[in-house]
This record gives sequence, structure tokens and C-alpha cells, in this order.
Amino acid sequence: MANTSLGMTLGSAGLKLIQDFETFQAHLYDTDGGGHCTIGWGHLVHPGKCDGKENEKIFQKGITQNEGDSLLTKDTKTAEDAVNTKVGALGATLTQNQFDALVSFTYNVGMGNLANVLAACTGKDGKLDLSKVPDKMKLYDKSSGKILAGLTRRRSRETELFNK
Repeated sequence: MANTSLGMTLGSAGLKLIQDFETFQAHLYDTDGGGHCTIGWGHLVHPGKCDGKENEKIFQKGITQNEGDSLLTKDTKTAEDAVNTKVGALGATLTQNQFDALVSFTYNVGMGNLANVLAACTGKDGKLDLSKVPDKMKLYDKSSGKILAGLTRRRSRETELFNK
């Protein structure tokens, strides 16, 4: 396996896709479909309902859109790093659209699920079969075992971008 990073950054199409599904919320909420305490552009404060945990305190009065944008930049950077590292380690290259789709996916479902998708699309020879990625991404349309229409739409948009 190669030990390289792709060195890519999220493009405007990927950022727009994330913002289309993660509408800005200035105050804490736990109505994200998964019931997790969230703020801004889908920034996870902690798993589970908002219930006064210590890490909620800094958000109690809400945030400005600029603060939300800063959290979004930080969170997308984490997703970018995961895609760059995990795909780079497999020796594969991505188009900008493929990268953006995978960053949106990772932003939404996390690095562990990105690793699961990539593992499911990697052959015994260690090569990533990019043609399998969209179908594997589409499997992540559930929360607590229940299909959510919003996640189905998001996976559809991500796979459309991936295939563009």
C-alpha cells in the first residue's frame, strides 16, 4: 500500500452539497434524524439529545453564521484529511467531483463509515475499485435501522456528483 495523501481540498460543488443538506441553525438542536446534539451546519456537539452536557455550554446562547462557517471549515477539513489519507493509502486518485462527494459523505457519516465503504470496494489485490463506491455509499441511508428520506436524497446527490 502506498503511504501518500492526495492533497486535495473540498471544491465549491462539495461545499454546496453539504450546505444544501446541513442548513445553518444558530441554536442547539437534536432533530437531525439521528437525535444528536448539533449546531451550525451540522456540527456534532455530542452524540445523543441536547441535555445540558458540559460541552453544550459554549453554545447555550447560540452562534453567529460566521462562527458556524468556522465550525464547518474545521469539520470539512477533518473529512478532507480522512479522504485524502485513506484513498491515498490505497494508491488511488480521484477527480474533484469524486473527492467532493466522498468528503460530503464522510462529513455526514464519519471516518469509520468511509473506511467501511473503501474496504468493501477494495479487491484482494489492494486496489480500490472506484466504480463500486457509489452503490456502497447508498447503503448509508438509515438512522437507528430506519431509512430516512433525507439521507436517501443526500446519498443520491453524492453519488450523482461522484459519477459526474
